[in-house]
This record gives sequence, structure tokens and C-alpha cells, in this order.
Amino acid sequence: MSEKGSNHYAVLNLPPNADFVGVENAYARLSNELASQTWFDETATAQLMRVNQAYAVLSRPDLRTDYDNEFFTTTLPDKNLRERRAVRPRFTNRPARHIA
Repeated sequence: MSEKGSNHYAVLNLPPNADFVGVENAYARLSNELASQTWFDETATAQLMRVNQAYAVLSRPDLRTDYDNEFFTTTLPDKNLRERRAVRPRFTNRPARHIA
């Protein structure tokens, strides 16, 4: 479905909670910008292909749900890493306490 390590939201410059209208607007803007550059720039052609692939996945609700489930389960940090992060109390000027 998607290339390993590709982030369709980053390709379209969107947050993961973007709605369908936001996906369409981002696709239209990027494809218009890149379409004029493809005849003389090979990197623009490759980037336009990535934009098309991202739109193809994010514009269909069933594919987007599958992509979100796959992407966000593999990119979230594990629970132990979150617990080892620095703990900073709220509303104080004390420095953070690091847990070893």
C-alpha cells in the first residue's frame, strides 16, 4: 500500500487530523505548483508522483484508515520510552528531574 518510511501527511504538508477538504486543497495546491516544473526538473516529477500517491491513499476513507492504523502503530514510541522522559512539574521554576 505505501512505501516503507513514507509519511503521506508530510508529503502533503498536513496534520494527521486533516479532513477531506484539507486533503483536496493541499493536493490541488501542490499538484499545480509541481505540474509547471515537471517538464524541466526530474525531482519535481518524482515529488509529484509522491503527492499523487499520498492523495490516492488519504482521499479514500478505507485506505486512509488502513494507512493510519499501520503508520501510527509503527511510529509511536513505546511505553517505557515515555516513562523515562524528564518529568517537569507544572507552574514551577524548578529544573526538570531526570529519571535514570
